[in-house]
Amino acid sequence: MFSWCNSIAWITLVGCLLFPNAVTLSLEKEQKTSISPDTSLANLPDGAYQLCTEPNPEDWRDGAGVCLNGVKKGKIIDGYYGSPHSGDFVCLRGKLSQDWLYGEGMIISWGEGTRRKIPQKNFYWDKEGRLNMSQGSLAHSDGIGENRVDWIIFKQASLNVGKLYLYPNPRMKSPTELCDWSFN
Repeated sequence: MFSWCNSIAWITLVGCLLFPNAVTLSLEKEQKTSISPDTSLANLPDGAYQLCTEPNPEDWRDGAGVCLNGVKKGKIIDGYYGSPHSGDFVCLRGKLSQDWLYGEGMIISWGEGTRRKIPQKNFYWDKEGRLNMSQGSLAHSDGIGENRVDWIIFKQASLNVGKLYLYPNPRMKSPTELCDWSFN
């Protein structure tokens, strides 16, 4: 007995037999979301980019893992590196060289958290060991007690941007919304 369901199943089967590469090409294109070893962020055209340590979650989240969200102009990046949906981020600006961003970083600290000593020696900001910073100094403070906000500048920052997943479009807040470098 003839049915539309059987017809659709046969058409799908014949299509897969005649055009097996169509499915493969589609899957390869979706999986190729990380920057390949022969391509670096430094070689991509100018524009806004989001790269994360985890693949694009393709859901409501702005990203997965720890992400670099930035605007690239030539070899210069102005952006931030941090965890989506959190206050954990470091503003970064600097120059790209292959898989590295070299420049300076800025942490904005709220409350009384900066009363401890600001690091001068090299330290890794993240558990992945991608962001290394040193030579910190207090650039500006505003408010007191719980209302205190400190802008801490690190004159040396280097971020390894190699082997990160390149998202189709930035999903996190724009760097201009979070990073105010006017105190530097």
